[in-house]
Amino acid sequence: MTMKESHQNANSDLKAGTLRPMHPEFSIIRSPFTLLAAVSSNLYLVKNLVKRDLNHKYRNAILGYVWTFLEPALLASVYYILFIIIANHSEPNYPMYVLLGVIGWGMFSRILNGTVNSLTKNSGMIKQTNIPMQIYSFSMAVTQLIITCLSLLIVIPFMIHLGLAPTANLWMLPISILALMITAWGFGLIFASTNVLFPDISHLFRFITRAGFFVSPVMWTYEMLVERAADSIYFDIAMLNPVVIPLTCMRHSIDGTTPEFEMMHIVYATLFPIISYVIGSIVFSKYSRKVVTSL
Repeated sequence: MTMKESHQNANSDLKAGTLRPMHPEFSIIRSPFTLLAAVSSNLYLVKNLVKRDLNHKYRNAILGYVWTFLEPALLASVYYILFIIIANHSEPNYPMYVLLGVIGWGMFSRILNGTVNSLTKNSGMIKQTNIPMQIYSFSMAVTQLIITCLSLLIVIPFMIHLGLAPTANLWMLPISILALMITAWGFGLIFASTNVLFPDISHLFRFITRAGFFVSPVMWTYEMLVERAADSIYFDIAMLNPVVIPLTCMRHSIDGTTPEFEMMHIVYATLFPIISYVIGSIVFSKYSRKVVTSL
């Protein structure tokens, strides 16, 4: 089913009274569950939107999906060379750590910025169709998740070169990726409605994600932070960054070693995605319908 047919069927069903009115009021208390229900009942639309986004991303590219491997590899190479020159760091696994950091942070920043802009980017479809507004940001997040999973295949040659075999720690990889995805999506939902009224929000978040690259463990690692600042206030401030533990766990899931975190940091990293999603869904449910007229 094409996107056009999906929209026509949705509008036909609405006229026939088989669908809820366009963008109905949500209960604030139940909004986290209502949002998930809206997504699960519109999976065919999510699939079509994901296909649209993937086709659009690589539509005119000669190499097509090869860029999912090539882009993070090229970026990681540049960052690795720069960091080697600046810090004179020669850890054998470091190139792979940088690559995983680039892939993880890239997904996080794209989902965050994409969610913040989800209403303005899809304003035409929102005003003309009965598709729940959260579907657009969720489908975008799924698109980025797929691209990230494909990008991770580039890690395999690094593992072979370094003599690393999959270990029991591999379970941390999908958990870490989902934590990054949910955190970015939930946090973006908080500001998606505000961005309709104040477009400066999107510019602010582009700056935040660019600056966040340097204060997140992309070019540096958690172990470097512990070694240099474990007993200082800077360590505690750095650990407030919700991506520190997920990005670190991505690396340890591949190299097979076990990370050593304090329990309070593990609890914080576990609760942050959940709280971000809950707050994001409540704010989005309460205000997104009120700003539709401003699109």
